[in-house]
Amino acid sequence: MLFAAFLLAFPASAQPGSSSSSPGAPSSPSPGGTATPGQAPPAPAGIGQPGGTQGFGGLGSGVPPTAADSRSRPGTVGFPFGSVGASPAGEPGEPPRAWRIVPSIGVTQSYNDNIFFTPRNRRDDFITTITPALFLSVDTARLQGTLNYAPGFSYYANTSDQNAITLNGNGQLLGTIVPDFFFIQARGSSFVQPISGNTPQTEDSTGQGNLVQTTTFSISPYITYRFGGTASAYAGYVYSYVDQSAASGNVGSNQQNFLASQFDSSKYDSHQGFVVFRTGEDFGRFAGQASLSGTTYVGEGLYDGAYRNIALLETRYAITQGIAALVEFGYQRERFNTLPVTEVDEPVWAFGVRLTPDPDSLVIAKYGRRDGFDSFYLNGNVAVGVRTQVAATYQETLTTSALAAGDLLSTTTVDALGNPVDAQTGVPVLPSLAVTNLATGVLYRRKVSSASVSQTWPRDTVRLALNYYENTPIGAAVGSRATQLTSESTSLGLTWSHDLTPRASLITYGEYGITSTSGRTLNTEGTTINLGITLTQELAPGLAGSLSYRFGWRDDGLTNTGQLSDGTATQNVITAGLRQTF
Repeated sequence: MLFAAFLLAFPASAQPGSSSSSPGAPSSPSPGGTATPGQAPPAPAGIGQPGGTQGFGGLGSGVPPTAADSRSRPGTVGFPFGSVGASPAGEPGEPPRAWRIVPSIGVTQSYNDNIFFTPRNRRDDFITTITPALFLSVDTARLQGTLNYAPGFSYYANTSDQNAITLNGNGQLLGTIVPDFFFIQARGSSFVQPISGNTPQTEDSTGQGNLVQTTTFSISPYITYRFGGTASAYAGYVYSYVDQSAASGNVGSNQQNFLASQFDSSKYDSHQGFVVFRTGEDFGRFAGQASLSGTTYVGEGLYDGAYRNIALLETRYAITQGIAALVEFGYQRERFNTLPVTEVDEPVWAFGVRLTPDPDSLVIAKYGRRDGFDSFYLNGNVAVGVRTQVAATYQETLTTSALAAGDLLSTTTVDALGNPVDAQTGVPVLPSLAVTNLATGVLYRRKVSSASVSQTWPRDTVRLALNYYENTPIGAAVGSRATQLTSESTSLGLTWSHDLTPRASLITYGEYGITSTSGRTLNTEGTTINLGITLTQELAPGLAGSLSYRFGWRDDGLTNTGQLSDGTATQNVITAGLRQTF
């Protein structure tokens, strides 16, 4: 559940290990309203974003984003070339630059012995993919941000209708127009994902008829004013755009695709205004925030006449340096154009706790009512010693697949490589190999939870992750052809990365996933196993090579083209590639 659309500031004097964050992450103004040189206080996370899930409790947590040199992160030399961009790291000892622009181009050649992942009528093909990329980072007194963009073109030697152009990227920029007063923040992302569940998040592991391109963008001018140590005020406007459409227009092409036949392109614009007042450090252990936000949506179907309005009062009291009690209450009105119409017009409330046992750990747990139902919320990342991180999340939301994409944009920031991380905890936001079936035109009550344990050594990083998704339909848009399906998915994955030499890395992964989908026209269960290994080698300064092998196995359920499966399907993919960074 989206427990709080707003972030409650905590007095800096009561925060252990408070530190500045990257642009877009939770960050509070310095005492007296003076920002750190080269940085500006962004709008509170969750404020000024449609359906922000941040909730209060994250400001000044002191939890840094994931280190930029983490070997298991996209963008580094040690990750498969399907990732966005290449490593932008400079030479050892090189001083930081105000502007850094790193172009690159990658070429991969793959052989896939079952491009549609079907149990019968297997079709193999050779796939050539060209991926130019651009990494940009800026850190000046007036502008900070990171951008990582990598469009790709895939050419199928024998199945030309699968040729496609896809867009992948992520970025955030924060501009200071008037120091300590007027700012503009822009965020954007673009990615490709499959329609059917239990599908590897790689474009050459599924037919183009099963891929959807999601593009999100928002821009927010806002002002801030600090009344000494007594209070701070924020006010602003946010324009957001979300487009979820068939990748390269290929949904359903040359395929009898059940899920694709249920897929409708979805897009909307939203306009949001917000006003926030929050207490300052003069209040000592107590902190409070009053906020008012109104969002209207412009679009067809679900978004025709839709809105989300909320007035909220949040409080926090520091019981000890590492334990704070959380209480919030307010009133919410929202509407979506489903059949019948979905409306919420009632009080909202929540209570919980915020734990900061050390500067590298943060746990927020709450229970309350939002979006018309009661539920639990959890977002935490705990450092166990210097090598181990334990993270867990749980939330329930009233959402659509397009709204969820907009929410993701509002609740993440980017690390030094342009990869998305949770804005509160700094935990990497990486896709699971097993997710629920994607459908538009349907409003869901969605449950999402995850738990992970990672350990980092000088040459090794190991991560074990459990993910769970559940979608329960609330209603479909008027005139939508989508079938209201209840879907559930669970996956367990293990990833190990190892530095063979300073210039060579090895990454292996394995994941087991189960999915169930039920509705009036479909009732099926599926099991999937995905395994992979990738070797990367720096061949020359700026030039890296990659060789990978992936294996997929699935039984029953839906194939990657969305067809009903009548047996066991296997898939083998071998990929070799080169990437030149300039």
